[in-house]
Amino acid sequence: MSTKEDTVRNAHSRRRNLLYLIHCYLVDHGYCNSAKLLRSEARLSDDQELCDNIDLDSIYLEYSSFHHLKFGKYPKVLRKTKPTIKIDSHQMKKCSKIIRPIQSPPPKSPSAEPVNNLQIVVKHLDTGGEKGEEFEGVGNAATLKEIEAGVGTIKNELLGNPDWQVLVELVKTTILTEDLKLSWNDMCGNSDAITTLKEAVETPIKYPELFVDGMKPWKSALLYGPPGSGKTFLAKILYSETRQDVTFFNVSSSVLISKWRGESEKILKVLFYVARTHAPSILFFDEIEGITSKRDRPGDHESTKRFKNELLQLLDGIEQYREGTFILASTNLPWDIDEAFLRRFEKKLLVQLPNPEERSTLINKFLPGTLKISEFELESLVNLTEHFTGDELRLACKEVAMQNLRQMTAPNEFEKVPLENAFKKIKPLSLRTMGKHLHWQQHNGT
Repeated sequence: MSTKEDTVRNAHSRRRNLLYLIHCYLVDHGYCNSAKLLRSEARLSDDQELCDNIDLDSIYLEYSSFHHLKFGKYPKVLRKTKPTIKIDSHQMKKCSKIIRPIQSPPPKSPSAEPVNNLQIVVKHLDTGGEKGEEFEGVGNAATLKEIEAGVGTIKNELLGNPDWQVLVELVKTTILTEDLKLSWNDMCGNSDAITTLKEAVETPIKYPELFVDGMKPWKSALLYGPPGSGKTFLAKILYSETRQDVTFFNVSSSVLISKWRGESEKILKVLFYVARTHAPSILFFDEIEGITSKRDRPGDHESTKRFKNELLQLLDGIEQYREGTFILASTNLPWDIDEAFLRRFEKKLLVQLPNPEERSTLINKFLPGTLKISEFELESLVNLTEHFTGDELRLACKEVAMQNLRQMTAPNEFEKVPLENAFKKIKPLSLRTMGKHLHWQQHNGT
């Protein structure tokens, strides 16, 4: 086959592929009528479909990344058009106009024919209000622009699209429905974090009249601290306290990450879309450092970069939502999160370790009800657990309960041991990390 025939075939294949890409994009975004007309006019066959790992969005993102890598900036796709006006046929009857032929400049060669253009001068339009400005233009010189004040809206049919319905159902599996018997009183300490969460979710629901004239509640918060300090527990309490009024999405990285090219970005879009349709809603990302790590790491794949860029754009759009969508995240490693993601969180709250009074309360709560200890023993345990997190206190008290169980089930094998021994078996992790968290709080916390 000749090179010319190859070129023609490649051009035909390219045009056909572009039409299928455009058709799929229209269907995915709910432009069903346009997609139907394109399929009919372009005679697209029903026995052809796009591969699972390609779509128009991914091609655009790859081109943008390549352009940024090569030229140091993202490509400029759109630009402003010249101000023009669209004249409706019914308005033409109501406006005074002057139509006169304009002779084009003399042709340079004898064979060239003269071209006549029509110049239309609209003196004023009869719109029922004040007289319009005078516009002048040359026929077919530029695209005419609509002058209507309102812009029509197109109903988003994402949730009804069969190609996206699978992703919608996947996202809905993250909605919590269980009945947790928790309240704010179950959390010892961390009053600042509790106040922020109430201001972000509970207060707008109870007192919507307070949020007017530009007053908006908190849109996002990041909870950080050592493992076991109570970050996830705070999220559970928030869910339990607001479950009657708010839709709570417990999002894990296993739901968001897909092996198919471009699908992770689609899942993100669907997640935020479903959250808006179920507003007021909460999106909770536990251990968020797994999907928001620093973007300048050399080992990151291109798909990982696209995913992070998509998440950044969606987080930016949260502020524009009129519906109440609150982003809540937790992490043990805030210093591993990219600065761009940190900037998106309006509040960055350190979940503190329990103080002596709070440790005393927790020990009394977690110890078995059948075990009675004196004030002196309690004070000794409080001093012994200075750097314990709430979860480590729970584990120490559970070890005490198990020791009692061993003595009751096998008294000849196990001897009674001092209460402090069970607490000494727990090695607090915060000894290694709490200092780093406090240092990070001084420079980044809010």
